[in-house]
Amino acid sequence: MDAEQGVIVKLPPDVVNKIAAGEVVQRPCHAVKELIENALDAGATAVTVVAPRATAFSVRDNGHGVRFSDMKRLCERFTTSKLKTYDDLLSIGTFGFRGEALASMSYVAKVKVSTRRQGALHGHCACYQDGVMQAPLPALMRSDERSTGTTVEVDDLYYNLPTRRNTLCAPGT
Repeated sequence: MDAEQGVIVKLPPDVVNKIAAGEVVQRPCHAVKELIENALDAGATAVTVVAPRATAFSVRDNGHGVRFSDMKRLCERFTTSKLKTYDDLLSIGTFGFRGEALASMSYVAKVKVSTRRQGALHGHCACYQDGVMQAPLPALMRSDERSTGTTVEVDDLYYNLPTRRNTLCAPGT
């Protein structure tokens, strides 16, 4: 037996985040459900889901869109617009509130978000990985490229978790 075996160590944040992401995004359908709930919480009256394969899907809505100032922190863990204090939980009236879904997806997939707010001249688009926006600023999108609302594209799901990715291709899954 190795002398170091059994020693308790604190896991590094990147390992913790990937483990937590695997719990939130156990299957592609769980991720889609979270995105649909986000869309409904954003006031969407129309939601379109496209899933060309088990490791790639997108959810498009006509909700209120994401503020430009929120784009940078959009996929950080425990960021939410739905509560500010613990007591807010007593009167929460939304499907989701924890601020884990988008962050979790960005830890186990490549995530692209395009959004435009009602009345805005431009929309914005950004890519996320490991909870961090990849470009220095979200790219501008012309109003004819993006109607009001948000599209979240998730690609290469579980690219960094081969064991979980292999279960997607297993018979009976």
